Amino acid sequence: MPNVPAPEQVKSYRTSGVDTPAWKKTADAIIAEGMQYLGTPYVYGTQRFNDKAFDCSSYVQFLYAKHSINLGYNAREQAVEGKEIPFMNLRKGDIMFFSDEDFPNEVGLNKVRHVGIYMGDGKILHTYEPGIGVVISNIHKDEKEGEYWYQHYLFARRVIPG
Repeated sequence: MPNVPAPEQVKSYRTSGVDTPAWKKTADAIIAEGMQYLGTPYVYGTQRFNDKAFDCSSYVQFLYAKHSINLGYNAREQAVEGKEIPFMNLRKGDIMFFSDEDFPNEVGLNKVRHVGIYMGDGKILHTYEPGIGVVISNIHKDEKEGEYWYQHYLFARRVIPG
């Protein structure tokens, strides 16, 4: 059973303003829904479109598909979707790609080993390890991983139109 976030955690990602751009409404909705799965187990290669367990790419694919944004099967396929965005221009809802210290000699798209959702404020919504499951991490000074996410960041893609 996924951990359900406290209402104050979710409401900051919901918007109701008429002047809110469509992309932001979509990003907020994806993030709010994604937070409902905090703690859901990580299982590498899990069945797609299943909300009982996720790997990084199935989690991203699952959430975006609910908003009619169809993404590739794995992180490498997702890494060619949308438009590449410089780190300094990240906005919530962009998808971020990372390398893995266990594969230091990979090149090109083979370097892509992980994907997560940028939440804004330097935070990533993702899943990456058995025993942790869906979690929110800081890009810098993460409580568990330190500077790992920043040091292994490759690039980001914008897949939400607008």
